Amino acid sequence: MEQLDFNRWLIEGGQVVVPLQLLEKMQCLNMTPENLGCIVLAMARCQQNLPGEKLAQDRWVKWCLSEGWAVWQGQGLQKRISFGPLWNRLYKAWQEPGRANGQAVPQKGDFNYGKILKWLDQERGTLSITLREKQVIQELNLKYGWSSDFILIFLQLAFERELNQVQNYQPVARRVYESGIDTVDGLVSFMNELDFIQYKVAELKKYIGQYGGVTKPQREMYLKWHRQWNFGHELIMRAAEETVRTNNPNFKYIDAVLQDWHEKGVRDIQGAEKALVQHEHKHTPQRGKTGGNKRISQVGNRDIEKMYGLE
Repeated sequence: MEQLDFNRWLIEGGQVVVPLQLLEKMQCLNMTPENLGCIVLAMARCQQNLPGEKLAQDRWVKWCLSEGWAVWQGQGLQKRISFGPLWNRLYKAWQEPGRANGQAVPQKGDFNYGKILKWLDQERGTLSITLREKQVIQELNLKYGWSSDFILIFLQLAFERELNQVQNYQPVARRVYESGIDTVDGLVSFMNELDFIQYKVAELKKYIGQYGGVTKPQREMYLKWHRQWNFGHELIMRAAEETVRTNNPNFKYIDAVLQDWHEKGVRDIQGAEKALVQHEHKHTPQRGKTGGNKRISQVGNRDIEKMYGLE
């Protein structure tokens, strides 16, 4: 009787179905076992018929959305999570015989790793290549099958659009690959058509913990920062970093920080850091002596609403 009760309890809890073919294609999908676990947990949450706002707060669902394994679909009460991107990737893997058999994508032309690193160092003016970036560049060749010249052209196009850090250009590279683009003409067309403002705003939202589509007011605010105030994406992201210290980071906070920098004539990261120290000295009570440009208060105690007049 106890076994019967257990079986009933087990079945009534529901099931998350994972096709065995998905397990077989994990390697060509660049999916780790940990990734698969997160996806399964997100699928389980989505089967609980939770409202959209609840799903938006779930850590596993948020991860799937941020990594591109799932997307929002519908509006209002009909809003739900779709794992369409996951199945689309699996479909493409099934279509490509080489990938479907778990084989590595053949390399296109000679791969000159040093040539790419040298270009990155010259472009940035510093030896700034991290271990993570080296791994991503190798991935572009080994997994995507891109030659050195193709990678260099992609990086040049990405840098022209201020996507000059690995966390910025890697998702774009993935989209290029998933779109089946393997010619220079196709790459140039793709990069020209891609809405980089939309992409950058989406990246900014993800950084401050907001998900879902980019709204028109958010896009217009970003355009103000970028085109009217002449702030690059790096500076905007630095302002966003300040706002994540609050309980509810949002675009209003970022706008207040950037307005302060605009009024002070900030044009680079060094100027931003100096403005932050000055602003903190002005609005934070000093306790004893502080040395140089040392930050006075602890990060967790900073009241940005008060400092930037957002009370």
